[in-house]
Amino acid sequence: MSLLKWAIFGLLALPLAELVVFVVVALSIGFLPAVALTIITSLAGAAVIRNAGSGEVARARSAFGDATVTRVELDGPGFLTVVAGFLLLIPGFITDVIGAALLLSPTRRLLHAALRRAVAPAGVRTERTGVVDLEPDQWRRVPEQQIGRGPGKTP
Repeated sequence: MSLLKWAIFGLLALPLAELVVFVVVALSIGFLPAVALTIITSLAGAAVIRNAGSGEVARARSAFGDATVTRVELDGPGFLTVVAGFLLLIPGFITDVIGAALLLSPTRRLLHAALRRAVAPAGVRTERTGVVDLEPDQWRRVPEQQIGRGPGKTP
């Protein structure tokens, strides 16, 4: 099955899974505490989004509206913080756990690195060593004498 089909299946199954998890949590801690916990995490999500700033929210909305996430949106922790806030805002414990995990720095760094690799331009591969592997038509030789000089500088 393709990735798109799995994603659609997951989005359709999420409300059912959230309902099942809510019932399990409500049976273990009580109905009113489960509702209160859901409301508290939604308010926390709103606070996270508010603290992220309107610029970060606009960038995330634009990226999801265009259905494209580029390297520009992934610069800095703001994009993933907004995503975490939206996940916390959605009522349900599964999305709350994922949103809370995104607020943790190690999780955000791992996901940030994976997303940056996923949206890397075609033909450009970066290694951990800092080496960039370019296609032959994406580079040109520069004489050794010009390397130390920037554009417009004379010897």
